[in-house]
Amino acid sequence: MSDYRTTTGEPLPEGTREKRRWRRRWVRRALWITGTLLLVGFILPVRVRVSANGYVTTDDYAEVRPAEAGPVAEVLVQSGAPVKQGDMLVRLDDRVQRAARDEAAAAIRRIEALIASRAAAMEEQQRRHRHLITQAEIRLAHAETVMKMTADLHAKGLDSGRSLEDRKTALALARAECDRLRDEDAQTLASKEIEVLQRELDMQRSVVAKAEAQLQTRHILAPISGQAVRYEFVTGELVTPQNVLYEIFGGDRQILKLRVPERHAAQVKPDAPYKAVLSIYTGIGRHRFRGTVSALRSVIQSDNQQTYRMAYCTFDDDGLAVPPGTSAEARVTVATVPFWFWMFGVR
Repeated sequence: MSDYRTTTGEPLPEGTREKRRWRRRWVRRALWITGTLLLVGFILPVRVRVSANGYVTTDDYAEVRPAEAGPVAEVLVQSGAPVKQGDMLVRLDDRVQRAARDEAAAAIRRIEALIASRAAAMEEQQRRHRHLITQAEIRLAHAETVMKMTADLHAKGLDSGRSLEDRKTALALARAECDRLRDEDAQTLASKEIEVLQRELDMQRSVVAKAEAQLQTRHILAPISGQAVRYEFVTGELVTPQNVLYEIFGGDRQILKLRVPERHAAQVKPDAPYKAVLSIYTGIGRHRFRGTVSALRSVIQSDNQQTYRMAYCTFDDDGLAVPPGTSAEARVTVATVPFWFWMFGVR
């Protein structure tokens, strides 16, 4: 026999149709939610940013490095001091260059004294040569006069032909001597020595100029006017052209220089906005500075293991005291893409 039960006040169990309707309702809700999320993900913009670091500087800025390697002999300007263009900041050890210059200068003085001595001797020799020419011209004139008188006497039969021939010979000798002296080059050995000494003097002058130029490379000067910020180095330390000794900040307008890693540099474009925080303003709620990229250098630079390109950005201090040289951490916006593109790294 079969068994059956009756219920009072309890809901009837769901049938197959109701279960299907319930499943369709939840599927529609899931599809609607999924579609809404997908649509919002394609509509919602997300800014793609890359990290960069740098420092605040001025529009007139210079890094001071030594032209050659050498030990520091004297530090003339301390950090924070104002400098003018051409002021000496640091003097490297220049004893070798100074000795070479002084030796060449002494050689120049010696050669100039020799030239002056040879010039005086040549002038005296030329004076004597002119005196000899004058004497020869007087003898020639006397010989011509005697010859004329002898010729007149011979014509009157008062003098012999032999005497006339002797006078002709004396006149010819006097004329030859005068011509020889006139044709003789007054520039003797002294003048040739002067030419040699002059060439040596020119060579020594070029040596002095070269030594002076090498000496100037040991004197590190300020390329611009402004405020000098000194790096850490001491007297006696060996510095090379890779060492930055000073940074000089001039001009009135501040800018922000950022080192953009090479792998991200191609994405950074002019007018790209950035947000930056400065090392002097730390803590919760620290101030964020905003600006745009003005230009990006095409030259790839390296710093230890990192390669980067330098970006020059506008900077507004927002009325805060921001000294030049303050370091900064920034994030530069390189693109704006839908959320799902950003989620899966699609550009």
